[in-house]
Amino acid sequence: MSQDRNPSPKDDDRNLVVVDEDFAQADAEDRLWLLWERHRSAIVGSVTAILVGLIAWFAYRAWDDARREAVREAYASLADDTARRAFAAGNAGDPLATAALLTIADDLQAKGQPAAKAYAEAAASDPGPSRAGQALLWRARLYAGLLALDEGATADGLARLGEVAEADGAPDALRGSAFLALARAALAAKDTAKAREWLDKMDRLLGPDHPWREEQRRLIGSEPALRPGA
Repeated sequence: MSQDRNPSPKDDDRNLVVVDEDFAQADAEDRLWLLWERHRSAIVGSVTAILVGLIAWFAYRAWDDARREAVREAYASLADDTARRAFAAGNAGDPLATAALLTIADDLQAKGQPAAKAYAEAAASDPGPSRAGQALLWRARLYAGLLALDEGATADGLARLGEVAEADGAPDALRGSAFLALARAALAAKDTAKAREWLDKMDRLLGPDHPWREEQRRLIGSEPALRPGA
């Protein structure tokens, strides 16, 4: 068996192989310069792409802020219901579109005129995904149900109120109002079991400290059939 008569130690520099001759005698500064010379196209392209992306993002933010300001100014200038409906149609997806339709409905209600249809129109609008827009939408749905009951459209009103009461995404203050309206409607129809069912569901879904607790207690106290043990 032959052996190498002159083995090199493992830490002997003669074991190192220079892969790239350009780097053989280069110091740190030279290596950086060589890296730049070889890869500058890729580096410049990457930096340019990042800058273009940032410029596009800032441009979009500026455009969106200007658009929102223009929408707010247009909303503030609305003078009549025709203009409000046109504004709502042209700004679907913005909370102010729903707010414009709610203004129409609120004005009708304040004048003592039928408003259920107007609230239903607002309830069918698109306020976008923001919390403020969704709160406006749920208020429109609640009032559409309440006014439908008042105006004799019982089935439609109960369906709308049930949707609000059982919707996890609706504000609890609006859900509580819907639950109480459903319970009162059941009592008016002499359906005590249904009224109790709505009140029990109100406690389960809204918790023990919901904002309508006192109103719920007054309703139960006013109706002997709803009291515990009745």
